[in-house]
Parts: sequence; structure tokens; C-alpha cells
Amino acid sequence: MKISYRTLLTMGLSVMIILVLAGVAVIAASHTPVDWKGRYRSTGMKDIKVTVAALKSILADPNENLKRVENACKIAQKDGARLILLPECMLTGHGGHRPSMEKNAESVPEGPLSQAVLKMSQQHQLCICVGIGERADGVIYNSVMVADKGKFLGVQRKIYLSSDEQRFFAEGQKIEVFDINDVRFGISICYDNDFPEIAMIHKLHDVDLVLATHAARVDDWPDVLTPEFCAKKIKAQQAKYEKMNAGTAYFYNIYILATNTIGSATEGIKGVVSNHEGGVFGVDPSGNVILRTSATDSFIEEVRTVELKASGRKFNHHPTRNRDYLRLKALLDKAFKEAGY
Repeated sequence: MKISYRTLLTMGLSVMIILVLAGVAVIAASHTPVDWKGRYRSTGMKDIKVTVAALKSILADPNENLKRVENACKIAQKDGARLILLPECMLTGHGGHRPSMEKNAESVPEGPLSQAVLKMSQQHQLCICVGIGERADGVIYNSVMVADKGKFLGVQRKIYLSSDEQRFFAEGQKIEVFDINDVRFGISICYDNDFPEIAMIHKLHDVDLVLATHAARVDDWPDVLTPEFCAKKIKAQQAKYEKMNAGTAYFYNIYILATNTIGSATEGIKGVVSNHEGGVFGVDPSGNVILRTSATDSFIEEVRTVELKASGRKFNHHPTRNRDYLRLKALLDKAFKEAGY
């Protein structure tokens, strides 16, 4: 049987195309996370309402803290929120007073505060992300508990401890990822937000949203909190949040929402000062501010709900579309080796 030159050429081109396509598939597979599930996560997010609550939290009475969480959950449910973010150590308090912090810490999710949160999440049909002193492994972790509609999803433990926290807490060793179908998110606890590599790990998990929870302690306050004093502190805090988070959100194509504890955590405890300025904040994947505190010249509790649009996470996002994580890993490995790590 005689085959024409044109037929041979056509067959050869067809084989070449098949081989090229196969090569592309292999390369794509090598760049695909194990849990990719055959879809781009940037199109897996749904429009979602998230409530961000900046509340007072005290070491002397965890049950009072729990009541504040309950009230915030009621507002979130009324607003149609799917998820609520609460401050660092909200349930057990954060104040540099070791006896109280050890007393209040509990096993998660077996402890009474944790069980109450699980019931709240079921009752209000919410995913609740709330800070707690977690007792585990013979130590205490600065953790955020995640409960979704009555189910315990896990905890994120604080990775980098600041100031005197090493006297009270053990360091976390893993960055967790949480997926509630409507949104995939990670959590960064206070000082962890100062480290860009934490955000990069969240991006490797391909999250849609990072929840930044704080109980940032500040210096001694004057006996009288004047409007001028409060306004200066609030302005500085919001400027810091914008400086830290806008670029991170833009570079990694993610939403970031932040909250902070408000007021003194050490009321009724002598010899320890732990003041917090409160405040909420949020940015979208383009680096635009979508949530600011409503406080102007006084420190106030806030429960604010914001809608995150799935379309905000762009599929062909310019800063991230050509990032090659295998190459990045190789470059980091080389840099660590050259630096002697």
C-alpha cells in the first residue's frame, strides 16, 4: 500500500500534537496540588457574607466572654453571614497573667467553652472562628478553634510568639487549611501576620480568604481616654493594617479580614496591664479596602458584616498567573543551603 507524502506529513504532525499535549498534561500535573480536585479553586469560591467582631475579652470571667460571642453570633445570623471571625484568645483572655491564662485554658473541643461554641455554631448555622487557650500535649497553645454548623473542624495554633508569650504558650508547628465549600480559608494569629512566608503558605493551600485575628497589647493608657488620644491610636492601627495587608492580598490574590480585642483584659487583676484598641479591617484581592473600623475617637466594640464576592478572586490574576512554585521551591532550597540553614 502506497502512502502519499501529504498523508505522512499529516500523520507526523498529529503524533507531534499528541505528544505535546501529553507533555503539557504531565507538566500541569506536576504543578497541581494533591487536593486540587480537578478544578481551579479560584472558581470554587461562592459569594459569602462574613461577620467580623471586635469584642472585649477579660481574663477574670470566660463565661462573660462566651456571652459576648453568643451576642455576636446572633447578629451574624441576622445579617445572613456564613462565617464569623472573633479575636485572638477571645474565650479565655490574653493578658500576660499566667495564673489566669493557665486556669482558663481547656482541651479543644472537649472543654466546656468549646462545647458551648459547637452548640452555638449549630444553633446559628455558622462557621465560628474564635480564639482560645488550648490545653494539649502537656502545654498551652494560643489557638483559634473552628466549628462549622455543630462540627469541629480543627484548630490553628499560633506559629510565632511575640513579646512575653513564650512564657505562656507553646509554638504551633503547622499552617492549617479549612474548607466549608462556600470558601476555603486559613488563619493567621496576630504576630503571624507580620511574616510574609505565612501568607505564602496560605497561598500554597490556595485559600480564598485569610482571617487575621489579634489581641494586640499596647502601652499603658492614661487615666482618662481623651478623644484625641483614641483617634490617634485608631488612625495608626488602621494605617498599619492597610500597609501590611493590602500588598499581601494583591500579591496572593486573596481576601484578608482582621479583628482585634478591645479594652483591658486584666480588669480585676492587680499588677498586670493588658490594653487593646479593638478595630476591624478588610481588603480584597486587588488590595482595595473593603472594611474599616467605624470607631473614630473612642474604642468601641464592633460587629460588622461584609460580603465577599467570588468574582473578586481573578482567575488570570496578574501578580500570580506566572508564579512557578516548583521553581520557587528550588530557589528557596538553594538559598537556605547557601545561607547555612
